Amino acid sequence: MNGSREVVLRRIRRALLRSGPGHGQEQGSPDRVQSTPGQVGSTRLFDRFQEQSARVGGEPRVCSDIEDALAGMQDLIARAGYGRVAVSDHEICRRHRLAQRLSELLPEVSVWREEGDAETQGSRRQNSRRLAQADLSVTGADFLIAESGTVLLASAGSSRQISLLPTAHLVLATPDQVYPDLGAVFRQLGSAPEDGLLPAALTMITGPSRTADIEKVLIKGAHGPVRQLTWLVEEEGQLS
Repeated sequence: MNGSREVVLRRIRRALLRSGPGHGQEQGSPDRVQSTPGQVGSTRLFDRFQEQSARVGGEPRVCSDIEDALAGMQDLIARAGYGRVAVSDHEICRRHRLAQRLSELLPEVSVWREEGDAETQGSRRQNSRRLAQADLSVTGADFLIAESGTVLLASAGSSRQISLLPTAHLVLATPDQVYPDLGAVFRQLGSAPEDGLLPAALTMITGPSRTADIEKVLIKGAHGPVRQLTWLVEEEGQLS
C-alpha cells in the first residue's frame, strides 16, 4: 500500500514540476503567478493570496504582530458571539501560548487546546465531539498558495478535524509560508520520500465550505466551516 502511494505521489510531483499552463489557465496568462525561488514571502505574493482568497469567500487580513492578532481574535469572538474556541497544537499557537492567553483575556469563553495526538479511541472520540461543538478553531498553517488563495496544512501535531468541524476556522500564518503555487510547495517538501519532508496527509483549504449540489442553491458550511479566516502575522517574519 505504501509503495503504491509513493508511486502516485511521485507522478503528481513530476507533473507539477513540468513547465506548461496552470490548471484552468493558459500559459503566459497575466493571472498566473510565476514561481521563482526569490518570491517566497514577498509582498506581491501575499497581495495575490488576499485577492484570490477573498474571491472565494475567504477573510484574509494582515496583523502587525501577535498582539494585534490577539486583539483581532477578541473582537471577532465578541462580535460573532462565539462561546467555544479550540486552539491547535501548531508551533505558532504553542509559542505564543494562545490557548492560555485567550482564556485569560476571555474568561467567559470556553477555550481549550486540541489533543492533536490523542492516542486512544476514546480520547479521539471525545476530541471529535468537542471540536464538533466548537464555534471557532485557531490553527497555524504550513503553506499559503498565492495562486489560488489556498491554505495548506501538513502538520502532524494537529488532527485534520480541527480545520473541518468548527463553525469558523482562523489560520495564523507567517510571511515565509507564502508560496507562488503548488509546484513550489512540492519543491520545498522534496521530490523523494527519503528526503523525510513528505507528510502523511495534506489538507488544502480554499475559502469556506460551500456546495450547490441541491437544486443549484449555494449552501455554506455543508462540509466544513462557514467562515475561513487567514491572518498573516508580519512580526513573525518580514515581508519583502
